[in-house]
Amino acid sequence: MQNTDSRKQKKSAAESFLDKELQDAGQLVNIFMLAWKNYGLYPEEHTASQKAIQNLAYTFDNFFNTHGDLRLTVEKGRLLYESELLHEVSSDTTTEDIISLLYRDGIKWFEFHHGLTIDELTYFFKTAFKYRMLEEETEGDIVTDLMDADLEHIAFKAVDTFWQDFPLIDFSQLDTSLPETEETASQIKMDKPQEHEGSVSMETNAKSIADPSVSDALWEISTAEHEKLQQMILDEENWDNAEDIFDVMLVILQNQTDRDNFAAVLDFTSEEVFETIVQEEFEILLDLFQSLHKLLHKEISFDHAWVSPLIDRFFQNLSKPGVFGLITDKLLKLHDNDTEKLKVLRQVLLYFSPMVIISLGPVIMQSRSHKVQQMVLEVIEYLCHRDIGPLEKILGHHDPKLDEKLLPILRRLQGDRANQIFFKLIKHPSEKVRIEAFRELISRDPNFAHKLFSLIDDPSEKIRSGVLAAISKQRSTVLENLLLKYLRENSAQKEPTHILACYEALGRCGSNNSIPFLSRILLEQGWNRFIGLRKLIYREGAAVALALIDTLETKDILLAASKSRFKVIRKAFQRAMARSGVSGENAND
Repeated sequence: MQNTDSRKQKKSAAESFLDKELQDAGQLVNIFMLAWKNYGLYPEEHTASQKAIQNLAYTFDNFFNTHGDLRLTVEKGRLLYESELLHEVSSDTTTEDIISLLYRDGIKWFEFHHGLTIDELTYFFKTAFKYRMLEEETEGDIVTDLMDADLEHIAFKAVDTFWQDFPLIDFSQLDTSLPETEETASQIKMDKPQEHEGSVSMETNAKSIADPSVSDALWEISTAEHEKLQQMILDEENWDNAEDIFDVMLVILQNQTDRDNFAAVLDFTSEEVFETIVQEEFEILLDLFQSLHKLLHKEISFDHAWVSPLIDRFFQNLSKPGVFGLITDKLLKLHDNDTEKLKVLRQVLLYFSPMVIISLGPVIMQSRSHKVQQMVLEVIEYLCHRDIGPLEKILGHHDPKLDEKLLPILRRLQGDRANQIFFKLIKHPSEKVRIEAFRELISRDPNFAHKLFSLIDDPSEKIRSGVLAAISKQRSTVLENLLLKYLRENSAQKEPTHILACYEALGRCGSNNSIPFLSRILLEQGWNRFIGLRKLIYREGAAVALALIDTLETKDILLAASKSRFKVIRKAFQRAMARSGVSGENAND
């Protein structure tokens, strides 16, 4: 019984290994076909072509190290491994598909051996590409060139091919409106079989294209057919297979278990993203980004924890100025009526790293389209919720007009980081920015008033009055002491209206601690030696503050001022009562 279980376990392990071998072979063929597509799209020396072949060589090495050499069988439109189908040419695929080319030239199978080099792979592709179109003057074929090259790590078997091996052509499908000559009429008559009674009548007999009896006139095409053929050629030349490439890449990534292979596929995908941006195929790009995002947030095992960092790095690399600059160039060319493009681009931009905020900022100022500006602002706000750092780098270091446009975004962001940025902006050269920053901070937390006290001397009258208004809204020993110190040390150089506003703010935020200072300013006789208006302003301010503090002690001081034998003190009291709305009678209570 134990021996039976042991045999079953061994059999299960062997089957598992074969499944893994088949899966790896399938993945390798996918990368092989992708490398061939890129070799046809780009010149041999292009980065995309070189990276594709490098990635293929790396995949071959992994396969060799695990499973050994790889033999692939070529059938018409199909590629097999150990009788298992790995690739099938679709009906709409161009005849330049490498499997079709190998089959056409008689290759039955080809085998790659351990030690395969990039140069050998390049030569293999180069040879197939060279003979993708056979013409009369063409000398040689794929088989001949590969045999002459005698590649050390690539083997193959080929058989002779003849035109007779190709399917017969049904001439009934050709245009029957060909000009009839004596020669062609005679030829058709001779070729037409005798019809027997009860048999089905045939207009023409199917012939091999190698039959020498077929007239050349049958190969002539009409003008309309020629124009259609030219259009087909043009469509083929302009065909863009980015969507197909991305589909293949995603299939590979979803089934990839090797970290290095996963990274190599992402690097290759980055090259294709670059080309897709150039071609402005943003819908294709959006589909790719959405699929990668799903893969990023897919539940993965601990062994595959490297998936998320690699995808994050993919988006980080795309967000660098060298690549993202292409996006900003496209944005600047858009207009208000490019509604669909703006809609798709907005969704695409949301997947980039927040670092692109630095590149997007100038677009707001340079674009003439209001819709583009609004879309960019929405994207920046979304990205700021992921990382506010790039916004901080822009604000206060670039165009003040840009800062004014970005402030509404910052206002909608909460937290200590946003508050810190607002505190930096209170020193901004733009008065409008300073005002907005101050108002936002006070609205978020009135206790910020003591941190903003230095703005009491701001060049902007709106900010100065805003500071005093914020101080006046709360009883605070901290604010009271700041104002007392300010009035003792700086009031002599200030404007009268500003001095009175400071005393009023002191009265609203102060306490009994301010009474000695205010009493001395209002009642001391030494002030009589001052000449001019200023002595009255200080006394009036002190009286206003005392009236606003409104305690029994302050009422006694004001009563003394109202009965003073000095006219200047009595006048200061009277003006203060009128200003503060407190009558002399109330002060005498």
